[in-house]
Amino acid sequence: MSKPLSALALAVVTGCLGAAAHAECPPPSSILATLDELDLAAAARTQAFDLQPPKTLYERATDKPGKVIVKNDGKLGQAVLLTDLPIEALWMAVNDEDHYAQDGYLPVLHSEVIDGIPRGEERVLFQYFKRAGVGRWWVDRVEMSQELFLESDTMLWELRWWDLMETRTLESLPADRAQELTRLGLSPIRASRGAWLMIPLDTECTLVEYVTYSDPGGFLSFAQILGAGRVIRDTLEGVERLAREHIPEPHADARFVRPDGIAIDAP
Repeated sequence: MSKPLSALALAVVTGCLGAAAHAECPPPSSILATLDELDLAAAARTQAFDLQPPKTLYERATDKPGKVIVKNDGKLGQAVLLTDLPIEALWMAVNDEDHYAQDGYLPVLHSEVIDGIPRGEERVLFQYFKRAGVGRWWVDRVEMSQELFLESDTMLWELRWWDLMETRTLESLPADRAQELTRLGLSPIRASRGAWLMIPLDTECTLVEYVTYSDPGGFLSFAQILGAGRVIRDTLEGVERLAREHIPEPHADARFVRPDGIAIDAP
């Protein structure tokens, strides 16, 4: 009968497995040097939120590949993840919003493009969630940043969004969706905006940066202060899982594009 591993041996084996899982990523010093060469302040994180590139989060993320590093400040949150996935897989995952709610990938109950082409350069997204008897619905305009992509020599892949709640009412939604929200007793959020920024560091290594401002309104605004960090972590982990599990499946009827509109070959 084989003997159980000692705590030290188990730690060594686990460490080796973790290193192997992210063996394709360059060393932290090389990654940070690459980031220093990019105009990261041109991203929506700085232009829309007046936030500087989160160098501390970059450093922590490169030291812990595969772990989501989160900084939460009430309604405004940031996160960074270094993952051993090619940027095309992650980009397709974050743009595959119709599958966000599938198998609980992301913390939403429903996600649907209601205007524009799904996975296209511009579209309007309708989503809602409900947990523990409470929830909210919202409508966002989603847009790829072609200018940033081209000016960075295809190094900065950005998807940004902002809510349309000043003009979207329950009556403006498709009738079946409005009826569903009424049945669930969901109210609209007050505000939402944010962005995904992805940077290819190697053919099998990508840095993912996420920034979000969300004001659900009412009691949920207070609850969000307590639980937003977990939701942000679940969101990034969900996108990574979507990229690993769902994106490799056949997508014969789906069309994915880069920020410049050029098609990406789907599985």
